[in-house]
Amino acid sequence: MAQARSANALARQWGRRAGRAQPFILQEVESRMIARAQIMRPVEGGVLHHGWLHPASVSAVHNLFMDREMIALAPLPGVVALEVEAVSPVTALLNRFRNKPGKPQIKSHEWLNQAAFPVPAESIGMVWSPLWLHAHPEPEQCLQHWNESLKPEGGLFFSVFGPDTLRELAPFAALLGAELPQFPDMHDWGDLLGRQGFSDPVMEMERITLTYQTPQTLLADCRALFGNYLHNARPGLLGKRRHKAAMATLEDLRDPQNGRLNLTLELVYGHAWKVRKNMSPKEVTVPLSSIGGRKPLK
Repeated sequence: MAQARSANALARQWGRRAGRAQPFILQEVESRMIARAQIMRPVEGGVLHHGWLHPASVSAVHNLFMDREMIALAPLPGVVALEVEAVSPVTALLNRFRNKPGKPQIKSHEWLNQAAFPVPAESIGMVWSPLWLHAHPEPEQCLQHWNESLKPEGGLFFSVFGPDTLRELAPFAALLGAELPQFPDMHDWGDLLGRQGFSDPVMEMERITLTYQTPQTLLADCRALFGNYLHNARPGLLGKRRHKAAMATLEDLRDPQNGRLNLTLELVYGHAWKVRKNMSPKEVTVPLSSIGGRKPLK
């Protein structure tokens, strides 16, 4: 997994994202997940949204799960403002007669991983998690919580960053003495899903290239998406010569055709289902003395 990150650091990162403009990549990943999820038909039940939910992305996710109750988990209270359109009792009654689904009810909970998981066991039909597991300090424990909260045959759909993410920044990080995040590949995630009791995991990977006009905007996006892995990229913390050499490696990323800086993001998507436990038939013990022999033929 990526380098271990403390729960407090994860909560602070969440708060920074939710309070600012939505990063392009969060919006893009959410839309790609929605396009892929059209074929999923989970069992009846609510939807647990556990991931980078920005206020600007709420409506798109709601449209996908229009007739389901939604539960949103966030590591800090109040960082995600979930607005639900008020519906009068009369309108709600008319919608019921017209078989017209209304907007789903949304419940928001503060949770990281120090307290008990706030979702009851086998209570939801779907877990939706964009760009979350790779940053979680204990991803295996998180998967266990999701499995326990899903109904039998409930579905899980998530996205994470893959190992080729930020690969162009390796020389830059080396000159700074910094470490880039190390993300597992899709096969590792598939194995982890199997160990946590999920069935039929399907993993998919794609790479996208972001382009930037200046090194400063590229580094700003990196900090917004991945935290301060490259916190040493400040002139005051390095000698001027060393900092200049590091920034020069970013200039080497310019595409000769358009003059822009290229940066790779590898996206991994995964979906799986909770196994319905087969009830083994009851065993009946019958003593041999109670079994009569075959009657002789007459």
